[in-house]
Amino acid sequence: RVDPRGRHARDDRALEGVMTLEIDVGDPSAPGDVRRRAVELARSLGWNETDCGRLALVATELTSNVVKHAGRGRVLVARGDTTIDLLTLDNGPGIANLAVSLRDGHSTAGTSGNGLGAVRRIAQQFDAVSWPGRGLVAMARVGVSGTPAPHDRHAAIVMPKPGETVSGDGWSVRDDDPATHRSVFVVDGLGHGTDAAIAAREAVAQFERSHAQPPVDILRAVHEGIRHTRGGAVAVARIGWGERNVSYAGLGNIGATLVSRALPGSRRLVSHNGTAGHVARKFQAFDYPFADGLLGRHSDGLSTGWSVDAYPGLANAHPLLVAATLYRDHSRRRDDTCIVVCRLTPP
Repeated sequence: RVDPRGRHARDDRALEGVMTLEIDVGDPSAPGDVRRRAVELARSLGWNETDCGRLALVATELTSNVVKHAGRGRVLVARGDTTIDLLTLDNGPGIANLAVSLRDGHSTAGTSGNGLGAVRRIAQQFDAVSWPGRGLVAMARVGVSGTPAPHDRHAAIVMPKPGETVSGDGWSVRDDDPATHRSVFVVDGLGHGTDAAIAAREAVAQFERSHAQPPVDILRAVHEGIRHTRGGAVAVARIGWGERNVSYAGLGNIGATLVSRALPGSRRLVSHNGTAGHVARKFQAFDYPFADGLLGRHSDGLSTGWSVDAYPGLANAHPLLVAATLYRDHSRRRDDTCIVVCRLTPP
């Protein structure tokens, strides 16, 4: 599921079904289908008709934009506490000048041109990235009237293996003190399906009990705390805002990349071999200095060959858009996928 607030696998709902809809779109009926399913989700959360109407308009315009300009693509519909996120992912011709396309009345498809401009007006948060010849990724967050939109410094996409109804990946973010330290945890339960999801849920719960400890101690606690499950790959990053340092410790193949604007290139963060809950021969943390930039974390459902440098301007986008772009282009589509993106800007 997509959840910018770090709540995947933290409650029993994680085992009841996928809380994000991934919908393939590619024909004129697609906008109506996405609209219907988004509104059904909103009504199940108790939204009133006015808020459902705003969501319906956003869903229609975003999906219509994909059908008209790209032909085919995907839409993700994800629930939060008081918000619903809609993301469109396509590999169409892209948009050379997003600022112009967001003007009301602008159109290259012979329509009234109110699509993206209307979405930006109605949504609590809106962002989009595009590159000519490489498609468009757009997000819109619609919330219950009167609810302030959160200013996200981290976001994630968690999706199950195709054909599964739950994901065996999980994540969580916890602040000891928002001004001093933030800890970011990712787990990939061994295998997939319900048993993997149970392992992920237990690992996240143990992290949240011990998140204030150093990363090595957190790993040890998680390792011991999930021995009764099938186990999994785990990793924790502790971001120190004052010292401008990431302390990172992991077991297994959780990928991590540090992107700093003031330092050249990207750095891959190191984990040791092992499976939390079963085999862990060495617990060790490594320190990485950072300047303003991004920290990307992911399970092995995402290939490791990605680089933000391949997407000019992406590092400045909303963290959820960064995660969605990587999911669009680098998901292996044969396993659960978890992608967590944190902006390395002190609160």
